[in-house]
Amino acid sequence: MNDSSADRDERIIAVIRSLREGEVVTYGDIAADAGYPRKSRLVGRLLAITDDDLPWWRVVNSAGRLVPGHEDEQRGLLMAEGAIVRDGRVRSAPVGRFRTAPRAARSAGATNRPPHG
Repeated sequence: MNDSSADRDERIIAVIRSLREGEVVTYGDIAADAGYPRKSRLVGRLLAITDDDLPWWRVVNSAGRLVPGHEDEQRGLLMAEGAIVRDGRVRSAPVGRFRTAPRAARSAGATNRPPHG
C-alpha cells in the first residue's frame, strides 16, 4: 500500500470509530481491518497521541490485557458495556474477538476467531 501516513492514520482511526458498544478487539485486529496487518504498535501509538474522541477502552492487547495505567477506568467502561474483566484481562465480551460462543456451539467445535485471524 502506498498511502501517505496521514491516510493510513485516518483509515486506522476510522476502524476504531466503527467499534460498537460491547465490542472488544485487539490492536492487531484494528490494524488488519484497516489494511495494515502487523502494524499493531502503530494502532497503540495513534490511540496514545490522537486528540480525537475515540472508544479507546474497546481495544486491548492480544492477551486481552488492559491499558497500563488506565486499568481501573478501562475496566469500568468495558464492564458497563457487558464485558467480563478479571485479573486485568478481558475474559469475554458481547461482540468481537473475546465473544464467548454459546455452550452448544463450543461443543460443536465453533471458534471465536475473527475472520482475519
